[in-house]
Amino acid sequence: MKIRYEIRSKSDPVNIYISLSAGRGKAFKRKTGKTIYLEFWDDVKGLPKGKTDEIKNLKTDLEKLRIAVNERFDKDEPAGIEITADWLQDQVNFYFGKSEIVELDILTTYIQKYIDEAPYKKNAKKELGLSKGRIQNLKLFKNTVLKYEEEKLKGKSVVLKEINLKFLENYKMWMFGKGYSTNYVGKNIANFRTICRDAGKNDFEISTQVKSFEGISESREPEDIITLNEDEQEAIKKAELFREALINARKFLLLGCLIGQRAGDLLNITKKNIKEIGGVKIIELKQQKTGKLVAVPLLPEALEIIKDGLPYKISLSRFNEYIKDVCKAAGIDGPTKARIKQTKGTPHTKDIFPKWQVISSHVCRRSFATNFYGRIPTPVLMNITAHGTERMFLSYIGKTTYDNAFQMVEYFNKLAPKVKESPAMEVIRNTGSNEK
Repeated sequence: MKIRYEIRSKSDPVNIYISLSAGRGKAFKRKTGKTIYLEFWDDVKGLPKGKTDEIKNLKTDLEKLRIAVNERFDKDEPAGIEITADWLQDQVNFYFGKSEIVELDILTTYIQKYIDEAPYKKNAKKELGLSKGRIQNLKLFKNTVLKYEEEKLKGKSVVLKEINLKFLENYKMWMFGKGYSTNYVGKNIANFRTICRDAGKNDFEISTQVKSFEGISESREPEDIITLNEDEQEAIKKAELFREALINARKFLLLGCLIGQRAGDLLNITKKNIKEIGGVKIIELKQQKTGKLVAVPLLPEALEIIKDGLPYKISLSRFNEYIKDVCKAAGIDGPTKARIKQTKGTPHTKDIFPKWQVISSHVCRRSFATNFYGRIPTPVLMNITAHGTERMFLSYIGKTTYDNAFQMVEYFNKLAPKVKESPAMEVIRNTGSNEK
């Protein structure tokens, strides 16, 4: 009798199978319920390879399972118990505990499994490791599902195989009823698709309708995109503020409009991020969401803001709170169409509000991109804001491809030298000595 382990796929992550060979006509394979990434599998030894605790523990489990199956075989086979594929599966279930496999059929349990495996998941760049932002998004997704189970299903857990188009429609209607934004609803649908596809790859039962899950997103009109133009920034700079917290938040707000970074990166800037290259001061940082290293030159206006030092660190929630007060003090109160949640627990309301009331941390990066569009080449702006495609960038600032085309024409007109008048061409006849 021989027991070994093998994998039968080339798509990460792969299931680990236990193979038992007990003579002619007695060769069986069954899933162990364990998965692994290809790079951590040793085909020759038929075991995991690697030095992490997780890999070592998995290898130990498989070796102990082999011993347990072997011992049970030595007892059952002489006793006349038929050795079958089901017998093998029973041994696997008995060793690992059947509850482990059953629990993974539950959506929230599988989401947690996906989160736990984040360091080994491939990201959008085909590299290993999900970003902090992506992990946070999955945690929020799990919490939203738990809330849905509590409110709509009376505490009953959602099972993977139950997630079909009808379920998705009910879930969407619940989310819209709770006041969640269209974009967040769309992210949830995308997460259902991701989790179900991953479960399917691991041979869990899922609906055949998963491939038909379609995301949704909210198209935004240019007038819905909230920015602070240069005049408004000047008003903010001159506003009379009496609280130190607001003065500090104003520094962050104005600096953010000049360096184009997300609030999570902006609020974590320290002296270590400021460097000088070729006589030019820059802010160099590694973006939390993308993992991309960016260097942004500090314009004279930015240097003026931090001449007495960088603002002290505050939380994102406080920043969002304070900059509303800063903008209110600066008279940034023009009527602005927006969709906001006025009190916690209430749905979002789309209406006309004083502009200061709808200001949030997003205004920094969007103002930078909008105000410098047409003045700095779009690829340079995209490199700073870390937008993946030009289409995403233009949508972010409420522009179209036509706007970009006109911007390019203007840019080239400034660069192109004026065409000089071509000199008149003279035809000189050959009057050499060989003329007859």
